[in-house]
Amino acid sequence: MPSQPQARRLGVKSLAALGIASFALLAGCADGPARPTLPTYSGNMRPDPTRPARPGEPSPPVTFANPFSQRANAYVPRHLAGTPANELKRIAVLLPFGSPDAGVRAEAKGLFNAIQLAVIDSKQTDVVLIPRDASSSDARAVEDAANDSVRDGAVAVIGPLFASQIAPVVARTRDEKVPVLAFSTDASALNQGAYLFSTPPAAEVDRIVSWAATQGVTRFAMLGPNNGTSKAVETALRAAAAKAGGIVIAVEYYNVGDTNPVAAAQRLAAVVKPENKASPGKVAVLIPERGVQLRTVAPLLPYTGVDTRQVKLLGTGLWNDPEVWRESALYNGAFPAPDPKSVADFDERYRTAFGEAPSRLAIYGYDAGALAAALAQVGRLDAATLQRTQGFMGSNGLFRFGPDGAPERALAVMTIQPQSQGPKVIAPPLATFGPAS
Repeated sequence: MPSQPQARRLGVKSLAALGIASFALLAGCADGPARPTLPTYSGNMRPDPTRPARPGEPSPPVTFANPFSQRANAYVPRHLAGTPANELKRIAVLLPFGSPDAGVRAEAKGLFNAIQLAVIDSKQTDVVLIPRDASSSDARAVEDAANDSVRDGAVAVIGPLFASQIAPVVARTRDEKVPVLAFSTDASALNQGAYLFSTPPAAEVDRIVSWAATQGVTRFAMLGPNNGTSKAVETALRAAAAKAGGIVIAVEYYNVGDTNPVAAAQRLAAVVKPENKASPGKVAVLIPERGVQLRTVAPLLPYTGVDTRQVKLLGTGLWNDPEVWRESALYNGAFPAPDPKSVADFDERYRTAFGEAPSRLAIYGYDAGALAAALAQVGRLDAATLQRTQGFMGSNGLFRFGPDGAPERALAVMTIQPQSQGPKVIAPPLATFGPAS
């Protein structure tokens, strides 16, 4: 069972006023008095989802579809015992709190802390969180937990964390049309009935490729580890390059963990060098790698004769790591990332509230909690609202969902400078979205 946050003085980021036509998740910060920890329920239960409406399908009614939320036996915390059942907004949180993996448990804790912080910041006193452990790999156990959450009156579900758990949750909760706000970046999680709070590789690749195209790049290559993530990046690269009017000239893979993939770099260089000679400044190489391995792979390009003063080096969100910014081979390389100022603001508020740094995914938990609480407050937890073209402004920037549940994010583009200067924003994120693609 997750522990309650040790609330001290919170740097409160209140929800903006919500109306039927306009929603936002961020407003200015304001210091306030210490607030009590958020009331939660701790039975053995789980979440529930809503399938996005198909084209031409009528939108769900603007009411809570879950009949259990209106029943007398729906969960009511002791301190709200006098509150009518139908006046509470119950949000289930389905995360692996009891995972045998310490790193996974820490991530679940960070997400839950951030979700609680979002609801506290919303200043709503009628929102109740119902956390459920999603540590089991057994689909039936996940489905049973989802069933329990529905019967306890949940009108929205935040979680699960893993793609394999989404289908069992949706299988039980589809009829109630309760939306699921999950955190997987796996492409297999799409079209399952959940809305994904994550930044998938496709969103990052689309942003960095579209930016590179504005710099005159028309030819793209890729050098990466032979794994599922790189395969997804390659697919996204080909689609983004075609959309930008460019082409993919070469893709080379090396074995995962190969600390000296010279052969793959040489094969790539054999294509990139003549292309750059024929069209200087129009070639870019994308390296979807991270950490120490990135610092090993990146220098192989100049080593094999690629002129990185002309050939642009591009990365994914994996480059958003101070540990790799000291690698001189990456200087002037560019990568997509959320607006750093917004992220820093969230980090500071989380540290103030919980006395520690947020986990890697915590900021997504905050936005999921804020969105669920805000839409529950105005009774708009329906597919039409969740897929609104204008999207929503969160701590991680502007985002919106497609009918398949995939998130589209307005990302900035950063460039790596010498370590003493750190990275800087060279292209800000979009302030508004255009028509849905």
